[in-house]
Amino acid sequence: MKIILVDDERIALDHIRTLIPWEENGYEIAAAATNGRSALRLCEEHRPQIMIVDIRMPVMDGLELIRAVAERGWGVKFIVMSAYEDFNYARQAISLGCVSSYLVKHEVDRNKLIQELANAKLAWEISERQRLLSRSEQLKEAFFASGRTAKHGGHIARPPICALLLQADAPFTTIPAVTAAPDTSGTTGWTEEFIQAGKSASWELIGAFTHGEGRLVVLFEQLDKSACLQREAFYTLASAVQRGLEVRLGHTVSLYLAFEYSDISHLPVMIRKLEDAARHNVFTGRGALVCADDLPLPNRTACVKTDCSRRWLDASTSCLMREDYASFESVIKEWFDSLSQKEWDLNGLYEAVRSLTTLYRERLAAAGLPELDPLDPTMAGPLYRLADIRDRLLRAFGELHEQRSAALKRLSRKLLQALRYLHAHFQDEIGVEDVAFATGISVRYLHELFKRELNRTFLDYLTEYRIKQAKLILMSEDAKMAEVSARVGYRSPQYFSQVFKRLTGVLPHQFRAKEQAR
Repeated sequence: MKIILVDDERIALDHIRTLIPWEENGYEIAAAATNGRSALRLCEEHRPQIMIVDIRMPVMDGLELIRAVAERGWGVKFIVMSAYEDFNYARQAISLGCVSSYLVKHEVDRNKLIQELANAKLAWEISERQRLLSRSEQLKEAFFASGRTAKHGGHIARPPICALLLQADAPFTTIPAVTAAPDTSGTTGWTEEFIQAGKSASWELIGAFTHGEGRLVVLFEQLDKSACLQREAFYTLASAVQRGLEVRLGHTVSLYLAFEYSDISHLPVMIRKLEDAARHNVFTGRGALVCADDLPLPNRTACVKTDCSRRWLDASTSCLMREDYASFESVIKEWFDSLSQKEWDLNGLYEAVRSLTTLYRERLAAAGLPELDPLDPTMAGPLYRLADIRDRLLRAFGELHEQRSAALKRLSRKLLQALRYLHAHFQDEIGVEDVAFATGISVRYLHELFKRELNRTFLDYLTEYRIKQAKLILMSEDAKMAEVSARVGYRSPQYFSQVFKRLTGVLPHQFRAKEQAR
């Protein structure tokens, strides 16, 4: 807590300096002055919490100094120390409202000064809370004003300023949130951390207000207007607040900053920028302390790039249909990398998660397994970063791939040989006799293998495989139906359409239209 000493007698100043161990008691003598005018200038420069002043001084006396500081609204608490036990002076000083005590110099000893400083400190902390509370609505109005109204923020603070949005970290959900996920502790006590850490030589806490559950907006003003922007000093302050809150809350919090150098009317622009940064928390990860101006945030009106999402999904599906999991993994990694290149694509992330979840559930259904959410937090744990989401999806698909691979390994050598032949010649007019001949077994035995090991007939498997290949063509090419039909082993497009609808519930052209609309 910063102190300024004011007395026209240097002997008195030296006596006060040596009366107590200031630092041991949590105080710092920031400056000293021998008259009220110099003290007023030093007060503006250092913004102390407490001033110890004499009454009778040249140029500007103690009472004039107290009035001048009070009029400027700096929230300083005064301890008046005079050589005179003058009731009239005491009455005038205490009536100003910001004087915590009036002391007679020759009666002050070490213990008395420590006690009066503690009283002044408590009075300042109570007053500071009240000041912040009264500014809260003014601050909120200035941040969410528009046009001319925003210009009235000048009475709150003068640039350089820093706006900060503090947000309790919440895991990613597949449904875009309008505001941050609720925090059971709210923001109670958060401002206290700023009051404790905000006794900075460079920045002054102006005010704060709750902005949705688990969110707090705070405004700071740089004290030295002539100095260049003191970003590093603010990062040090913000980091201290972040550490204190994480200890208090037992979980991580993220801080998003925005600086303004010259125009207070830009507060509405700053809050929108901070909101956008906080919405993209999955790109910054937990415990972020970042400047929103430095982030590759997209334009607010940016729409989902459906063509890009469709292209990535088609490539992923193609790999899975070919049972090429290594290529599938590469495609997914490239897809997720593209979401953070140039600018962050949050809409694209939601589209990717939606598409891949649908694809995953389709694969589960095809394998006869129950429906699951690959990002279910009860199974995978909470996910906070883009890389966590990507890795969890890859893990889910990888586990399913391993199950399928393990199932294939359990197949007999003759059935695997038959399947390899069928996959290589499905587009031809092949029947069970051709496959049995190529495998070197009887038709009856081949039927038994399909039924016993795959739980389906030879014809069912061949038909399902052909339709799966037809889906791949319909999703990735603009081929005519007659061509698609011929390429998957059907000479009659009409019969192909009938079979396709029986297995999928829609006609081939309807399937293509549905996929193109995704």
